[in-house]
Amino acid sequence: MVDARGLGRLGMLAVGLGIGAAVAHSPVAVADSSSDWLASVDSLLGGLSVPAETASSGLDIQISVDGTDLFSTTDNTATATSGQGDIAIAIGDGASANANGGSGDFAFADGSDASANAGGVSTDTGANNDTAIDIGTNSGSDNGAYAGNADLIGNTEAGAGTGSGDTAIDIGNNNGLFDGSIAGAGGLFGGGGNGDNDTAIDFGNNTGTDGGADAYDGNRNYASESGTTTSAGAEAGGGNDNTVIDATSNTTPGDGSTVGDGNGNFTFADGPANSTANAFEGNNNIAYILDPFGSTASGANAGFGGNDDLAAVLLTDGDANAQGGQFVYDIITALGNETGTAASTSGGFLSELLSLF
Repeated sequence: MVDARGLGRLGMLAVGLGIGAAVAHSPVAVADSSSDWLASVDSLLGGLSVPAETASSGLDIQISVDGTDLFSTTDNTATATSGQGDIAIAIGDGASANANGGSGDFAFADGSDASANAGGVSTDTGANNDTAIDIGTNSGSDNGAYAGNADLIGNTEAGAGTGSGDTAIDIGNNNGLFDGSIAGAGGLFGGGGNGDNDTAIDFGNNTGTDGGADAYDGNRNYASESGTTTSAGAEAGGGNDNTVIDATSNTTPGDGSTVGDGNGNFTFADGPANSTANAFEGNNNIAYILDPFGSTASGANAGFGGNDDLAAVLLTDGDANAQGGQFVYDIITALGNETGTAASTSGGFLSELLSLF
């Protein structure tokens, strides 16, 4: 897993080069990931006196700590807002960082029109320890990183959801609508339900609508996308402890790997462009594609009404489907295809499956 707060520390280090020797020469101990480093940074920055002309000297930068801007807003297109106990940092022409709605929220935006939003709106309470990081150039609208409550995108419908402990990281350029990364409430993705401790990480350029990585509507869901997308990406939601890792480029709208509507599902896709792995409507299903040198898009689908199913495409092109039953498997390799139903008496699906070969 990516240590999002570690990335935050790196962002603060970079920004520290521009806010004066007081920071550069202050003794700052590197804490481990379990410590409350935001409180330490808050204490450090609280006593700084920043010249008003710093931001107007050619660099658009704004830092907000506990609701206080550290730089002048005159001729400064970067904006940052924060609540008590929160930190927001924006660097770049039109960059925007917002950390509100609770305490321990952190937002870091770096790039032209970069947008990072953590927690909730300023009137919220309880959206705590959310982290949003957006690094890249955005055009279009509502692109970037969003972690926390549904009202971050203006969704105030009943049941749209809240989120704490969520992490959204978007590194790359976005040109569309809601491209980037989303973690937390289901209402961030047009649905509903709360989402806590969800993580979405997007590395790559996105166009179209809803491209990137989204983890929402459940707890401890994880979505990772590392490729170019067009109205597609990686989605984990509708349950708990679901994981999707998509290492392909999805250039056909609607394609992408998805996991959810159940618990403990896992999908992985590393294959030709538009290869997808999906695990739906069940628990503990696995869909897996490993074909990094293939020539034709592959697909793997597991679950869809069944539990403990496995669909895999290994080092060849093809479509594997293990759906609608318990302990169903479909494994496609260059040496042949194995499909059927494993025994379920010993309680160890993978060991039972391996015993068949």
